[in-house]
Amino acid sequence: SGYIAKSIINSTKCKSCQEVLVSPEPLEPLQFEGSGDYTASAFFDSINRGGLTRPSEYAFTLCIHCWKVFEEIKASPELAKIFLSSSSHRELFSKIIDCTPLNLDSELETYDCYCFNNHNVKKLIVQRFFNCLAKNLAKEMTNKSLQAGQFVSTQKRKIKKLQSLR
Repeated sequence: SGYIAKSIINSTKCKSCQEVLVSPEPLEPLQFEGSGDYTASAFFDSINRGGLTRPSEYAFTLCIHCWKVFEEIKASPELAKIFLSSSSHRELFSKIIDCTPLNLDSELETYDCYCFNNHNVKKLIVQRFFNCLAKNLAKEMTNKSLQAGQFVSTQKRKIKKLQSLR
């Protein structure tokens, strides 16, 4: 969700979007069983080389919601078939997200769709996050096809196509 937020900010160059998408506050401590001082900010700081962005609660919650909806679609063969037969997967996914409630608290609902410069922040998050999900799905489906022996290599396909042109 931090990458998605940073990507949107880089493309829109909008300070208002940045206020909606990025959290200036430090991360809350995470609770782990056992001893040790484990906090989200300690983890974040240990992997940050200066480029990571801390997403706002809204951006994080919306990305989690998108992921859950996408996983439900993938888990149901009937829904997956309908979804994959669509002519515009990203637009269909955006409409599904618009129809499903986020169940956010009232403070987060104020950022529901638009920043002060009239950018549809929700749509930008959903579309960018869908791109990540779709790329992973395509890779997963390709790997399944390769394992099942159903996938013709691109080289064989190109050779067949060139031979058919003679």
